[in-house]
Amino acid sequence: MPDTTNIAALVVSYRPDESTILNLLQSLSSQVDYLILIDNGGGQNSALAAQAQGIALEYIELGSNLGLGHALNVGFKRAALLGVKYVATFDQDSAPSLKLIESLKAVHLNLEINGVNCAAVAPVFFDRREAAKVYFPFYFEKNGRINSATPENCSTEVIETDVLITSGMLVRTDVWVDGIRYDEGLFVDYTDTEWCFRARSKGHRLFGCLRVEMGHAPSDAPPARIFGLSFFRYSPLRRYYYFRNTVRFCLAPYVSRTWRRRLTMGLALRFFVNLLIDEKRFSSLKMMIRGMSDGFQGKSGEFLK
Repeated sequence: MPDTTNIAALVVSYRPDESTILNLLQSLSSQVDYLILIDNGGGQNSALAAQAQGIALEYIELGSNLGLGHALNVGFKRAALLGVKYVATFDQDSAPSLKLIESLKAVHLNLEINGVNCAAVAPVFFDRREAAKVYFPFYFEKNGRINSATPENCSTEVIETDVLITSGMLVRTDVWVDGIRYDEGLFVDYTDTEWCFRARSKGHRLFGCLRVEMGHAPSDAPPARIFGLSFFRYSPLRRYYYFRNTVRFCLAPYVSRTWRRRLTMGLALRFFVNLLIDEKRFSSLKMMIRGMSDGFQGKSGEFLK
């Protein structure tokens, strides 16, 4: 039986697919001391179904969708009161293995033993809906360039990275307690990216585990692959958040010129690609333009018509 002392798993849901989230909760329940489900809306039936199956969890219903950052802050506040050392954060669409937490904790502890100020570690992930396993890389800035690492091109087991995604991230609770909270104004996209960059600006470090894998569904549908790049399929509303928050993030003082250049070029490419792959092209166009405009104006929070 793996050592699960002082770990809470925090799952944030919004109108989840019941079978998918039940599998996620079942997998996590045997790996951690505390399992917390934060419901941003539509998750009550899933919570009841999980409890009926004997899954011990704490259910926190927010009443409405208050955004990913708010849900994470609520969950971390509860985890801090429970006194756990680590919090593992998950989206509702992930499929962790039964040894995921054990593996991530081992990496975290090894880094700490060696004096590394590690704020979080995470597995390498792939889209669980695709027949062929395609890994999403870890990115890191070096010598004025953004480099990438995947299990195919990197022989090391652990690599320092600039950013991790929310799902599967094992975070030291005291980093949040010490003031590095999640930006609730972002609402959804870039919530994890912004947290990672701000944590690094305070001297913390992040690591990706190239030999620890997790299946995940990072978008509404499997990504479109063009020129070897992955482009996620989202609703026009998500296009708004992505474009607004990219602009807002690039204006932050702790984002380097190299990353600003990379993200600006990526945003321009996505603008045109999205018009090719989105079903509601005209709506996406309007929402992308409005998102950029609102980003430059510093607007935040939930989109209001």
